[in-house]
Amino acid sequence: MTRYQHLATLLAERIEQGLYRHGEKLPSVRSLSQEHGVSISTVQQAYQLLEQQQMIVPQPRSGYFVAPRKAQPPVPPMSRPVQRPVEITQWDQVLTMLDARYDKSIIPFGGGSPDVTQPSLKPIWRELSRAIQHNLTEVLNYDELAGRRELREQIARLMLDGGSVVTADDLVLTSGCHSALSLALLSVCQPGDIIAVESPCYYGTMQMLRGLGLKTIEIPTDPETGISIEALELALDQWPIKGVILVPNCNNPLGFIMPDARKRAVLNLAQRYDIVIFEDDIYGELATEYPRPRTIHSWDIDGRVMLCSSFTKTIAPGLRIGWIAPGRYYDKLLQMKYAASGTNVPSTQLAACNFIREGHYHRHVRRCHIYTS
Repeated sequence: MTRYQHLATLLAERIEQGLYRHGEKLPSVRSLSQEHGVSISTVQQAYQLLEQQQMIVPQPRSGYFVAPRKAQPPVPPMSRPVQRPVEITQWDQVLTMLDARYDKSIIPFGGGSPDVTQPSLKPIWRELSRAIQHNLTEVLNYDELAGRRELREQIARLMLDGGSVVTADDLVLTSGCHSALSLALLSVCQPGDIIAVESPCYYGTMQMLRGLGLKTIEIPTDPETGISIEALELALDQWPIKGVILVPNCNNPLGFIMPDARKRAVLNLAQRYDIVIFEDDIYGELATEYPRPRTIHSWDIDGRVMLCSSFTKTIAPGLRIGWIAPGRYYDKLLQMKYAASGTNVPSTQLAACNFIREGHYHRHVRRCHIYTS
């Protein structure tokens, strides 16, 4: 952490503790410089960071003030879906929404994409060009079925931040998280099987289940603590559920981070009823807290949690790089990948590998935190 980041963190803590009240003027740049023994430019950078985080506001010729407290919207009530398996519908509406992404007169709110013009992504542009210039034979040929080993090694290191200890041999690369999740379902389920999901659930996941011929049972979900474990247990007693899809970190669409105790509780429940947890961690890296939240997979000891993620939300969707830690289903998943999608694109894998190895990825994600906090 740099000096200005350390100072910004200290000031943010003082604001949160009420030492600086909302609307109150903050110390001048010069006085903070003297108090903390840092340069004026360091204080200015700290104030700029807090301004980007919308914690303070500048006023011309007056200095910086603590931002007014914003009224918090009410937390939505826990969902109460019907407690039986249902068939998924509304594909026509989803297709219309997807087509609307390309209508320049419409601002699309149906999906989230990162800003691919950020300066912190310039290294990936260079790496893509370099990969094609210096590895032409490799990028025009077939890739390993599991994906390039050197990239799997880098992803295994990244997964340590979420508490998951894996090796390159435990991972399979896919063309995005959507692909990872669909391959996971293909590896475990048969048409007609029942899958439990959070309610509400991401529409893309629901349509995936429909396309695979699976039935869905929605489980009431608290907007702050996640899926109701009690309701899930009742459903498991009543229906032959094959697995449950969970987005425990930075949930889409509710936004919660599931407390660790509840993550462990849902894993214990899965062990008792011998079901699979399909864990979607696509947003986990974007959590602003440090260290980032742990995955359910990090507590898994018998390979029943299939962890899926990708660089779609952190780097760029056009890379088409996702991955899965399939646990006990590794061999079946590799077979499903061969049958359904084949190998990945070598050029983007080479570029992403160097982007991570040279430290650009973590710097880029830290920059993303500034804009998402």
